[in-house]
Amino acid sequence: MKKGKLKKWHYGLFALMIPLLGIFIWQPSREEVEINHHDKTRNEQWMADLNFFENVYLSDSKTFSKDTAESCKVLLDSLRKNIDRLSDNQMTLELSKAVAMANNGHTTIHLSGMDKIPLRFYWFKDGLYIIKTDKASSKYLGSKVLKINSMDINNVFQKMKPHLSGIDRFKKFTASNYLSSPQILNGLGISKADTLELSLLRDSDTLKVNFGIKKMPDTKYEYETWADLYPNNKQDTSWNHLLNADDQLPLYLKDMEKGVSHTFMDSEKIAYFGINALWYKCNDFEGQIDAFLDTLKTKSDYNVIIDLRYYTGGNFMKPTKLATHTPEIIDEGKKIYLVTSNKTFSAGLVTAARVKYFAEDKVVIVGEEVGDNLKFWAEGDYYTLPYSQIKIQDSKYEHDWAEDTFTLGKTFWVNAFYGVPAKNLDVDKNISMSFQDYATHRDPIVEWVLKHKQ
Repeated sequence: MKKGKLKKWHYGLFALMIPLLGIFIWQPSREEVEINHHDKTRNEQWMADLNFFENVYLSDSKTFSKDTAESCKVLLDSLRKNIDRLSDNQMTLELSKAVAMANNGHTTIHLSGMDKIPLRFYWFKDGLYIIKTDKASSKYLGSKVLKINSMDINNVFQKMKPHLSGIDRFKKFTASNYLSSPQILNGLGISKADTLELSLLRDSDTLKVNFGIKKMPDTKYEYETWADLYPNNKQDTSWNHLLNADDQLPLYLKDMEKGVSHTFMDSEKIAYFGINALWYKCNDFEGQIDAFLDTLKTKSDYNVIIDLRYYTGGNFMKPTKLATHTPEIIDEGKKIYLVTSNKTFSAGLVTAARVKYFAEDKVVIVGEEVGDNLKFWAEGDYYTLPYSQIKIQDSKYEHDWAEDTFTLGKTFWVNAFYGVPAKNLDVDKNISMSFQDYATHRDPIVEWVLKHKQ
């Protein structure tokens, strides 16, 4: 079994000094410049934003190749020539497309702040469904979305894809959040700016319904919108959910809002540990891991499920012991069933890579392919366009969880200590959740593990 020893220590020690140097170097934030929004016309403001994009952001960004940077500049030139003919929504979506040319999931414009209708969607393997609504629209819960403004939902997604960052699997996740925004779809030329016409399949009936924009209490970061699956109807009475918090929910859903959870299914000799992107709500993340590992030492003949399907990001250093210690504890012949999905991203992907590397032949990956390539850029900051106030998330450091290459000044310095060459995160058993699985409280992944465990 591989040990979690330090690697590339000579790079690592030097790299440790880099963030310390930053303490003594002050640079003005890109957001500290005060702008008088009345000193320019609308077109002049957009022109200033486009110039800032090219001369400051694009010039600084490390995630664009020479070719993609040139393609981005061509698009910016086209926007300059067409400001008069493009609405603000169209300009925003075109800038999102420009950023997406970096081909990096962490280099993006987050569009979730654009106005939405009071419905929330989730993309299951059999289509896009309504899982959460305001009170007035609750009769549409569980309906399948067939079309938006007479355009097939899959064609809408295809039209949206170039404007989204990351690989296609991750784009499908982010799209499920954006598809409820008339402003976004208006920017794509699909809808009006304030309403959407949805073609829905409810039971056996097909119907067309118009929905207008409505402000709703919705504080989730867009990479946490999978948490709409959780029926939080006791704490948030503004929303109606398809499921009920008092239902007998499967493990992935039961403690979803806790962020970190574990349990031991003694009758099945299964140990379960789940992490999602709400991990920061857990007051003692490392303590939960320690408690789990301590109990596992007394139950080393158990198989283990490590569930990262909704771990879209966070601090990958917190669960490091889960990856290194679990395979050392369990008996030979026992397995670690690693659950991933297209929402396993960033710190979730890193944790999955480390679990696979240290578990070696004990690991079985179940679920869906992860939401990013194993080589990506992250650990960045934000650039704010001066007039539109559009925020661009940029990425400054490279990660390589396939081969664990390390380049001083380019690779994220922490990887000198924690990096591993996982090679790939190919799924051993592909299982996706259907709407019916969700509606009937089933988890086909855990069911498969229980049936096939060693």
